[in-house]
Amino acid sequence: MAGSLPTASGRIFISYRREETAYPAGWLYDRLADRYGGGQVFKDVDSIQLGDDFVEAITRAVGSCDVVLVLIGDKWVTIADEHGKRRLDDADDFVRLEIQAALTRNVRVIPILVDGARMPRADELPESLAKLVRRQALEFSPARFEFDTSRLFKVLDGTLAEMRKTQEDDDGVPAPAVAAEPGATTGGDPKPLPRQRGHFAPRTLILGGAAAVAVVILLAVLLLANLQNRSSPSANTAGGQAPVQAGGGGGGIDVDGSTVTSEDGLQLSGLQATSRRDPESPRVGDTVTVSYALTNTTDQRLQLEYTFVGVRDPAGDNKDAEDMNEGRALAPGETVTAQGRVLLNAAGGWAMWPCYVLSGDRFCPDRWQVFFVLAE
Repeated sequence: MAGSLPTASGRIFISYRREETAYPAGWLYDRLADRYGGGQVFKDVDSIQLGDDFVEAITRAVGSCDVVLVLIGDKWVTIADEHGKRRLDDADDFVRLEIQAALTRNVRVIPILVDGARMPRADELPESLAKLVRRQALEFSPARFEFDTSRLFKVLDGTLAEMRKTQEDDDGVPAPAVAAEPGATTGGDPKPLPRQRGHFAPRTLILGGAAAVAVVILLAVLLLANLQNRSSPSANTAGGQAPVQAGGGGGGIDVDGSTVTSEDGLQLSGLQATSRRDPESPRVGDTVTVSYALTNTTDQRLQLEYTFVGVRDPAGDNKDAEDMNEGRALAPGETVTAQGRVLLNAAGGWAMWPCYVLSGDRFCPDRWQVFFVLAE
């Protein structure tokens, strides 16, 4: 197990219960591994090799981490074992041990409140976990995946930058840099940190090859959809377009990618919707990623409040997915890209559309280029 544990500063440990936060933990692991490097992020399913001692591996990982993310769902406090005993009351409970170890070492512990969960009270926790309630929590909603993960990245970038600075001061040599996305900044440094090359296990290489095949298939599907859109005689307009059924029949997600312009002078282009199951139809539990671009076609600057993806679930409830283009000013001719991720947590038809808010409470046209995703 020692060979698969992180070896440089910037280690992140994800503490979660599979019964309620397995999906969010998986999404976070993927994003964190992509941003900071897979060798810097520990999650039991992805980080423990076959034959490793589970308890020993987790203890070692927590003991060598710099940040612990504690995912808390609405049943986190009350989840019980097969005998009806609350798991947090078990001194050998893995989640309890993980948090105890982190609090004892006084590392950065960030509670992540998943999908509306509340922060536990001190009197609801074992004494050894009472200090957890004093840690600033981050709310995390699958409907605001991009927005919430971006907030988390800002905190992690600053924390890990401090860790590297401390290591440099102690050792007198620069610590290995943690990878960051292009254009990201850490600790006030405007330069992006270089991405590290990790050591990949055979299982990782196999998964990487499978992912590459999936990407090729996805590109082929998108190319076919684009050709079909170009040959279609009916292009949608911002004022009244026909919804496009997605996720049914042929599989995958079909959208109308026609270029349209709103009355505000914002031109929509490049609309796409994908899921990890493409080209098959998405299912309950999958995440749909909607991306698009907006271009200012006017001769004046347009002030964006933010961009988002409008979403209505099968029950008609609002599940809008926000983006990070807050306060973005678009000069004439300037283009901004936007994205939103939607968790399909119920079966049936989901309505989705790209949208924006300009200063003065000016919204995109109602259900602009709306499309539908059928979750099976």
